[in-house]
Amino acid sequence: KIFKQNRILSFKPKFRQTLEEGDEAKRLDFCLEMGNRVLNSVGFHKRILFSDESTFSTNGVVSSQHFRYRTRMFFQQDGCPAHHAVTVRNWLNSEFNEHWIGRDGPILWPPRSPDLIILDFYLWGHLKQIVYREPLENDEEQLKTLVFNANLIQNAVKSLSIEEIRNSFNEFRARIEICAEKGGSLFE
Repeated sequence: KIFKQNRILSFKPKFRQTLEEGDEAKRLDFCLEMGNRVLNSVGFHKRILFSDESTFSTNGVVSSQHFRYRTRMFFQQDGCPAHHAVTVRNWLNSEFNEHWIGRDGPILWPPRSPDLIILDFYLWGHLKQIVYREPLENDEEQLKTLVFNANLIQNAVKSLSIEEIRNSFNEFRARIEICAEKGGSLFE
């Protein structure tokens, strides 16, 4: 009812946690390459600017877009079809001087690998715990407030400590190693 009144199209997210044929080899190649980069360039994993989407709603379920960059950073994105457009890849090549990780990028991102993205395995869940600390009423007004007023989410992001952020980058490095040890298979 709320969607129709506000002319918002609803959709059902399609979760693809199961690896398909050939995915394990791609994940293993990615993890080995990342492992080599981490070994050969101290702090490499801390220079990756991860990108992902997440949605906040009254029921605490699953996507906002975001990004900023610096020189020497590597921009990471998953295999979302919109991220794979030729114009997007050309822009990334020009803006990041081929310092990006993604589908058909200079560093290939393995398909169906949310377990390797800091934002998926740490940030979104942690922020949702903060945002939904106090239960939300499932009414139209509160839904509009949450959807159209990002203060709750912004305050949750501001509450993160530098130590939490550093630990999440170290967790990425550990996940790359575990994935390589498992031959590219899922490990959660």
